[in-house]
Amino acid sequence: MLVVVFSLVALVALLGALAAPDLVRRVTHPLEYEAEIRDSAAEFGVEPSLVAAVINAESRFDPEATSSRGAYGLMQLLPETARFVSERTGISGDYRDPETNIRIGTRYLSYLQSRYEGDERLVLAAYNSGEGRVDRWLSKGDFDASRDIPFAETRDYVRNVTESQRVYENLYGEHLDQRPGLLPGS
Repeated sequence: MLVVVFSLVALVALLGALAAPDLVRRVTHPLEYEAEIRDSAAEFGVEPSLVAAVINAESRFDPEATSSRGAYGLMQLLPETARFVSERTGISGDYRDPETNIRIGTRYLSYLQSRYEGDERLVLAAYNSGEGRVDRWLSKGDFDASRDIPFAETRDYVRNVTESQRVYENLYGEHLDQRPGLLPGS
């Protein structure tokens, strides 16, 4: 009997050790507002994992987050960006409301994907430092977003969001629709 109990304890410890990296990643990559993220991503043709990664980088899922530049909310929207998207799309509501913030931010990502022909590095660089800067970089010819982004903050942002997107896909599934338990069968 003692051998069986010891074997069960060892098995539980092994399963716990195997789950530990996912536990740590779930702390560093939380997922809140998943229904709003999935709905907005589906509506505007953006990968839900990208939206979650942007939210994580921008606000760590704090709906009250503000920046020194006046950006607000989960997706850190500047008032002028929220107005730009709202006027062109008819998305109504207060951009400071979490659901509206996600819809506007996701629609803006969709717009940037179209503008930069799906080049995710350019999309993220524009989301972080603005379309005008990215357009200036591109106008100089032979610009490669994987090596030529001149601002360290933007380079780091692009790398971090890209890596974070992969973590979200691994933890929660490609469409953020998998919430696996920590132990098999849980």
